[in-house]
Amino acid sequence: MMKFNQLFVTLTATDNQEYGYRIPFSSGLNIIRGDNSSGKSTLVNSLIYSLGMEEIIGSKGSASLPYALKDRFDLNGDNKSIIGSTVYLELENQLGKVITLKRAIKSNEVDNKLVQIIEGAYLTKPSIDTLKSKYTFLHDGGSAQDEEKGFFAYLEKFLGLNLPRISDNKGKEAKLYLQSVFSAILVEQKRGWTDYIANIPYYGISAMREKVAGFLLDLDVFRNAKDLNELQSKRSKIMTLWSELVSEVKISTESKYLSVSGLSKTPSIDFDPRLVFITERNGTEAQSFELVKKGLQNGMQEIIQNEVSQFSGESSNLIKEIELAQNRVDELLTMQSMCSSQIKINESQRGQYIENLASIEDDLRSNKLTEKLVKFGADETELDFAKGKCHTCLNPIDDILISPDSMAMPMSLQDNIVHLSNQKKMINSLLGGLNKNIERDQGQLLTINKELVKTSKELASLKRDIKSTTNIKEADIRRKINIENRLEELNKLEEMLEKSIQSLVKLSAQYKELNASILELSKSSFSSDDMSKIRGFSYEFKTLARTFGYRSAVVDEIEVKPQTLLPYLKDLELREQVDTPSELKEKKSASNTDIKSDSSASDFVRLIWSYLIALYKTSTKTGGNHPGLILFDEPAQHSMSTKSVNQLLKTLSTIKGLQSIIVASFDENDDNYAVSIAGLETSSFVIKRLPRKIITKL
Repeated sequence: MMKFNQLFVTLTATDNQEYGYRIPFSSGLNIIRGDNSSGKSTLVNSLIYSLGMEEIIGSKGSASLPYALKDRFDLNGDNKSIIGSTVYLELENQLGKVITLKRAIKSNEVDNKLVQIIEGAYLTKPSIDTLKSKYTFLHDGGSAQDEEKGFFAYLEKFLGLNLPRISDNKGKEAKLYLQSVFSAILVEQKRGWTDYIANIPYYGISAMREKVAGFLLDLDVFRNAKDLNELQSKRSKIMTLWSELVSEVKISTESKYLSVSGLSKTPSIDFDPRLVFITERNGTEAQSFELVKKGLQNGMQEIIQNEVSQFSGESSNLIKEIELAQNRVDELLTMQSMCSSQIKINESQRGQYIENLASIEDDLRSNKLTEKLVKFGADETELDFAKGKCHTCLNPIDDILISPDSMAMPMSLQDNIVHLSNQKKMINSLLGGLNKNIERDQGQLLTINKELVKTSKELASLKRDIKSTTNIKEADIRRKINIENRLEELNKLEEMLEKSIQSLVKLSAQYKELNASILELSKSSFSSDDMSKIRGFSYEFKTLARTFGYRSAVVDEIEVKPQTLLPYLKDLELREQVDTPSELKEKKSASNTDIKSDSSASDFVRLIWSYLIALYKTSTKTGGNHPGLILFDEPAQHSMSTKSVNQLLKTLSTIKGLQSIIVASFDENDDNYAVSIAGLETSSFVIKRLPRKIITKL
């Protein structure tokens, strides 16, 4: 929840005098009355600007504000040129915490992307000695993500909101920005009354009205859509992994002159590894993998038996060769152990360097954000890095560790960034060296392993040869080598296949679980809680429409569509002109697009009142996310009747927990104003009468 306490705008003119205005706000209904030329729009725009929400008005920065706040203003016929201007806004959240936002409008020292957050009631209960402040930035990279230095991220946390991630029009994940949400609570005069939720800034995301309304109502479908996207993304990854594994298996088997069956290109929810067969085709016949291996083993056994049958005694030369081979195997095993140990040590060291690098990158990013604040005009002496804190970990530095005679000076922000950048380069260099060493050692280990396998085979052959005669046929030797190589290939292939099959079994189970979850989420877009909230919202909307005097259609025939959360009449979005059923049919048959049926202009504004207020009432009843504030700038659009305005003010004055701000001229007519507030209890609202010109001498 959010409550405005006070708005304060100060202007410094070329005569070195201070001008501006101060607008206090109370809980409940606030009516700010002023003539059309008094500066109501200036007030509203400066309020929106102080929150960093000027994109709602149509642009960023001071370009969204009138010239009277940044160039010149008229005071009793005397033009005053402005050399500097600043806006302050005191806010309070649902926990009772108060902060004051300070933002420059025109300044030679401070960029208007900088927002100073003063912790405390700086405007209503000033106590400079006890107030702390921090600098944040907006309208720049990180302003919606970094809670410490990004203004929008800080404000989101302060308001207790948890803005969800949504998909943009390109399928990428994006955030539902605060500016979009505030479009439903801050309605300015020029374009704010053109839609149910108008002036939502464009961030490349479609259907933003229903997304904002869904968030304010805290609908499950809103979260389900995000969950569904995440599940579908996970399923796509599994499908990719499955395809890669199957391709790898097929390539591996085919390279060994085998074929595999029982593997589909896409994941299966009932994958059975027992149905995966590897065969070797011999002519028209296909032999199973097991039979192929058994045949090779039988052939090897036959050769060995022939060797044994031709045994002619031991050879001294063979014994010497066996001793040499055994010694080499022992030596290679020692080298293998040492090389493996060195690789593990280097990999452990690399892990530590990677952790240090991540920490340094975080600190460097934090310092660069701080540098951004300084660039925008923040006072370096008020930032954390200059307050006796370590530039890397931000922990306090104990003075006792520094010699009294030391001439060392704390590093500046730029020096700290250079220092951290150099540390990053150094660790990257060390990582590069370690990676080369690990790569070299792994290559050496591979060479050792190859030689070890080769020598071990030679040793095994020598041990068999010592039992054989010298009467061995060369053809048998060649056949024996071929069988050994083929068996080694098949054993490695079998090992790889077992791992791949196990991975496919796991992927199949995950795929089945994801499909079930996706199916469950897709069955019904709306939970029972959602439908209950939507029915409650529809009831509130139609009740308010009747209260405000909507007459262009039968209210009971209006339906709030769950898919869009917008009101419809006869399946057409309700806006400005209502046609007869025959006219609607004729228009619909003549167009391939949806037709928006509409009430009169003033009646459409009544619908907007009803819609925005119903969002709050439903949200507060069902534990939604509405910030608890509504600002209407000139709500009496299109010659609205004073009776309807009276009903609007009565309704707002009786809604508990809502701070509402109505800025209006009441047609500059005291009688209209009197009729508009007739029947309101004096304790239920406050009135602020603006002077002829809002900017006065302070």
